[in-house]
Amino acid sequence: MDKQSQRLEQYLEKYEQSWPLSGTVLIAQHGEIKLQKAYGYANLEHQVPNTIDTKFRIWSLTKSFTGMAILMLKEQKRLRLEDPILKYLPEQHAFEGITVLHLLGHTSGIANYTSLPEYNQKLNKLKLTPLEMLQLFVSQPPAFMPGTSFSYNNSGYYLLGMIIEKITGMTFEDYITTFILQPLGMVNTGVYNNQQIISKLASPYHSSWGEYTQGEYINMSSILSAGAMYSTAADLFLWDQALYSDQLVSHDTLEMAFHSSNLKYRFGWFLDERYDRKRMYHGGAYRGFRSEMHRYPEEQTTVIMLTNYDCVPITKLTESLSGLVFGEPAEMPIFPQAFPLDDSMYAEYMGTYEGFGCKASVERRGQDYYFVWNDEEVTPFYPISETRFHHTKHDSEFEFKRNEQGELSFLGMKKNKRVPHKP
Repeated sequence: MDKQSQRLEQYLEKYEQSWPLSGTVLIAQHGEIKLQKAYGYANLEHQVPNTIDTKFRIWSLTKSFTGMAILMLKEQKRLRLEDPILKYLPEQHAFEGITVLHLLGHTSGIANYTSLPEYNQKLNKLKLTPLEMLQLFVSQPPAFMPGTSFSYNNSGYYLLGMIIEKITGMTFEDYITTFILQPLGMVNTGVYNNQQIISKLASPYHSSWGEYTQGEYINMSSILSAGAMYSTAADLFLWDQALYSDQLVSHDTLEMAFHSSNLKYRFGWFLDERYDRKRMYHGGAYRGFRSEMHRYPEEQTTVIMLTNYDCVPITKLTESLSGLVFGEPAEMPIFPQAFPLDDSMYAEYMGTYEGFGCKASVERRGQDYYFVWNDEEVTPFYPISETRFHHTKHDSEFEFKRNEQGELSFLGMKKNKRVPHKP
């Protein structure tokens, strides 16, 4: 093991001594794996440790596979990016003016179904047909005119899956498996449909009062091409390497897709700069599982992290590990010093915040500050400034914000206005 690999491993070992850490990590440069290691437990009930072969749901990292499928069909001249989606879904007149490219780049303006209250409260646990999903989209007013703004949107990528199925006559699962996963040798990756027994698939966990709880059940029928896949870190490394080759599409197509535009999102990947280097990345997070895959193509460097603990901040960890690879310093997180917050200030924060079909109730019991997520999970925290709080056990921070009108928000959700009591 070289010095760089030792630094990376030592950082994670030290982190694990102070904070919860579960999942797998893979770091590679120029096609060589520098670090591949597993931490924590795949299943807490039976004390089954994670291994480098453990599978995790990757949620929205699925979009990179959906985007590639569209690129493949484009190269085969089976669709054009400028095609109106009415060409493939002719009955859905609400999608007038929306193109395949709008769906790919999150610029369609279609309502994001995973932000609808009825979805997060109930529908995500039910088996929904494609027609029921379409009705869910079209029943909502558009957020903006197509092509006029950007708003990350799971609805668009669900629709792309429907278009793939319409063109190919195959299910999304069969197409991805036959034309992407099998050619790349990604034998530990697939589309989860709630029915298969997946060997070595980790169990998902949340936490309440800092103690682990079962992850919430989700029916994958409504996720599909927006986020229904599972994988291992090693398989995702194969995925990374394929994006340097012409195994799936030509180099010209890859150049068009990821290097010929200044747009910040292309074909299932965010595009930006980090550590003064061009970066392609995506992550996924929902109901216990989290995934991150950060690629620095010009340096041929990739950092992959997968976890089954909702409390592990793998976005931050992946960025820290990337910095270490490039010789940047990475501070080890510690518990910040408590801030003497005035009771009147916290009293202003107390109340219910709602949005995206979710809610957080900010409360206190004696000197214990906490919020209750969706009436189920309790997150204890303590003040570290007038507006910022830190989890009492996990490596997580939370912040209360005010807009120009002085209205409070928390976790991106607005505070409910109190209704005056009528005598």
